[in-house]
Amino acid sequence: MRVPNPPGALSRETLFSFTLDRPTQYLPFRTYIYPPLIAMAPSLQPHVTSDSFFHTTSPPRPVSSNSPATPVIVYFISGNPGLISYYYPFFTYLSAKLQSLSSKQKKDHQFHIYGHSLAGFEVHSPLPTHYHNVEDQIRFIQRKLDSFVQATTQPSPTTNVRPRVILMGHSVGTYIAMEVIRRHRERSTSDHSNTGGFDIIGGVMLFPTVMDIASSPSGKKLTTLLSIIPPLALVVSVFARILTTLLPDFALRTLIKLFMADPPSQAIDTTCAFLKSKRGVRQALHMAADEMRIITTDKWSDDVWGIASSSSSSSRNRDGEGNDLSTTAASLPARMFFYFGRNDHWVAEKTREEIIEAKSMARGKGGKTPTMVVCEDGLPHAFCLRHSEVTASKAAGMVMDIIAD
Repeated sequence: MRVPNPPGALSRETLFSFTLDRPTQYLPFRTYIYPPLIAMAPSLQPHVTSDSFFHTTSPPRPVSSNSPATPVIVYFISGNPGLISYYYPFFTYLSAKLQSLSSKQKKDHQFHIYGHSLAGFEVHSPLPTHYHNVEDQIRFIQRKLDSFVQATTQPSPTTNVRPRVILMGHSVGTYIAMEVIRRHRERSTSDHSNTGGFDIIGGVMLFPTVMDIASSPSGKKLTTLLSIIPPLALVVSVFARILTTLLPDFALRTLIKLFMADPPSQAIDTTCAFLKSKRGVRQALHMAADEMRIITTDKWSDDVWGIASSSSSSSRNRDGEGNDLSTTAASLPARMFFYFGRNDHWVAEKTREEIIEAKSMARGKGGKTPTMVVCEDGLPHAFCLRHSEVTASKAAGMVMDIIAD
């Protein structure tokens, strides 16, 4: 069925493509041409590559260039292994859902959806000088986020409305997101750097591994393996190199298909690229071992979790369209959503219930609290393999709740 064009818009069918080791795969998007709303650097246009995804949705109605829409940046942080191409179907559905939901709002919103592979997992990049731990990844994401905001937006000379950022993470990406929020808040109160010129207004944490990951079923298995075989990352990476060298492409793809229980071809393409990369397998296990060491107890204050007292949560100064104009906007807690799986092999049931109970106690204080949801739809931890559409629908709803807050 053909989708009607919004009034006053010129339609254009755009096919974003990306290439791994297979013929080009396509992800379709419909884009609309409006008067320019946000200044965008020519060096960073919407794209899909093996290591990076960037798509911009259009406002559902024509918008005057005299009253441009404030960009809402949805910055996605992947799990481990950190190949962003695992999530391209999810991004496709997320973009379409946000476009649809935005068309039903009174105020128009433009979304910049961006994700990049974690450090050391890039398919087409020079070999890294070392293997990256979780701390390296946090700093890497901080730099990527700062540079992305600067490259895609520019301050308005007539208003003090700043770009708004929503961090969306999956698995260990949620731990990285929490740390980025903490450090962004510390930067906003410790210096006069204008916190990079943007506000982090919310977080969507999908299947979050933010505490005590070693107590999870898979965490226990990995910890045991690491105790028996300390150089596990090296051993497995050597085996993967031998396997990909000896097996022809069709045999490797067949083996992956059997091991992963017949996933979509896009996931097979990404896994092939991951196994064939010179350092990806060892990087994944090096980082996983570090996760077991550092993702332990709760490291964050209430404000990072999105908990605020009733007095602080009601102190926002907003304009007529709902934009936050308060000079202390950066110090207000972000709106946080945590979407837990049931029987998640990377999150112990006890850990999940302890988190929910501890953070729910703040509700009695009368202020803002994070939204904690336990999935009842049977979605697996690795949702990006077969359950991208339903997860994207849930995530888009959380994003719309954040910008409406």
